[in-house]
This record gives sequence, structure tokens and C-alpha cells, in this order.
Amino acid sequence: MLPIYFINTARRTDRREFMERQFAALGLVATRIEAVTPETIDAAVLNRFCNPSRGHRVRPKELANNLSHQAAWRDFLAAGASVGVVFEDDGRLSERLPEFLALVSDGVPDGVDVIKLETMGRRPLRLSHRHPVALGAFTLRRMLSTHFGACGYVITKRLAEAALADPFLNTLVNDAYLFSRHGPILYRRQVYQCLPALSIQLDQDGNGRQSPVARSDVRDDNPVPKPRLRRVTENLRAASRDARYFGREWRGLLGPRHPIPFADD
Repeated sequence: MLPIYFINTARRTDRREFMERQFAALGLVATRIEAVTPETIDAAVLNRFCNPSRGHRVRPKELANNLSHQAAWRDFLAAGASVGVVFEDDGRLSERLPEFLALVSDGVPDGVDVIKLETMGRRPLRLSHRHPVALGAFTLRRMLSTHFGACGYVITKRLAEAALADPFLNTLVNDAYLFSRHGPILYRRQVYQCLPALSIQLDQDGNGRQSPVARSDVRDDNPVPKPRLRRVTENLRAASRDARYFGREWRGLLGPRHPIPFADD
């Protein structure tokens, strides 16, 4: 049985009910992962990853989110499954999700490490033109650019094990680690986008943006902008890595970005 998880903090009963109604309507069984909160994180761990004096660090809420996702990874690894499916608790799920999950219930196509199920609405994405993977009525295409959000993804055993052993895992927010040009996974692993997408965060969804469920406990309403020099340095480093790892993907890198449609729209 394909293990499915959703991350939810105890105080957000509205989000728990929202997700459980969706899973029930889709005929899916999902395990709730109790979300880690900053006050439950060991002080030494907070100091290691969230102390500004030690360089570029994540915020305590972001670290808590990371550890919550990692709890789901550890659970499916302990169960002996080859893949796991992880959702956050603020996503609208497509009616076609069960169709897709049935196709990956025995594992993902060879060479695929993680499949992003989510769309970020109007935010387009660079995708590879080389070797798209047909999976039933769905298409998987390799991601070539940053696409934040971790509201729905399929992750393999080999990637989860490698990530959990990575000492730099918690130096980036989870979605940046998995799905951005500033993390290691996008370049060194095979990260694919599912087309059409099968989940969308409510704050990116025109139909759900005004719902109280869309209110985030993690996102900072007043984020501190990165210094300009750091932004320039990161972009130059990412461009160098593009050339190194995506050298054969010139059509995707130089071509237009693609909007990722949500399956039910």
C-alpha cells in the first residue's frame, strides 16, 4: 500500500478537517504527521540551524516545517516502502489524484527521484524538452528552475535516505532544498514535475484564497529581504551550476517558462 502523509499541527483543526474530507472523498487513506513546532525543538538544534551569528540560517518556524517533512520520510522508510507521498495541510487536491497514485503505487519510473505534484498557480517553470516520461494520462518533465512549495510530492526511498544523511539538509527551507536552484537536489537528482498538477496551495488558488484554511502559521508576513550582494552571488552560482549540470538542456533553459495547469481547472 502506497504510504500517504499530511502534515498538520494540533492547533489547526480546521486544516486537519479540510484534508481529511478531501482524502475521504477521493477514497484515499492518509496518515497525519503531527507537525513539529519551534518550542518542541531541542535548543542545541535551534542554535545549530537558526542562530544568525552562524551565517545564513533558517527561521525556527522553517526548521520546524523541515523536521515535520522529515518525520514523514522516516515513517515511510521504516515501513519499508519504496516511495512515499507527502502533503501539507493547505492544499486543494485534484479529483485525478487517485488515478495518478495508482500508477506509482509499485514505484516510480526508473531514474526518477522525486515528483512534484503541485502547481504554484501563475508562477511558471522551466522544463526539460528531453525525454519526457509518459505515465498513463500524465506526463513527467524534468524541472530546470526553482519552483517553491512542498504541498504535494512523491519522494523515493533512495532520495529520502540520501537527504536525511546530508549534514546540510536543514540549512535551507524544505522546498528550497528539494525544488530550487540554490539547493543540491534539482541539479544532482532527477526532479520531475507532474503535468497536469494534482495539488495547489489555497493561497495560490483563486477558488480558495479567501478561505480561513489558507491562513499560514509558517510564512512570514514581513520577510527580511536578502542583501543585494547575496542575491547576485547566489544567481551567479546558480548560472554556473546550470551550465555544469544542465548543459544539454539548452532548449529548456533558453526557452519560455511554462505555466503548470491544475488538473481540475
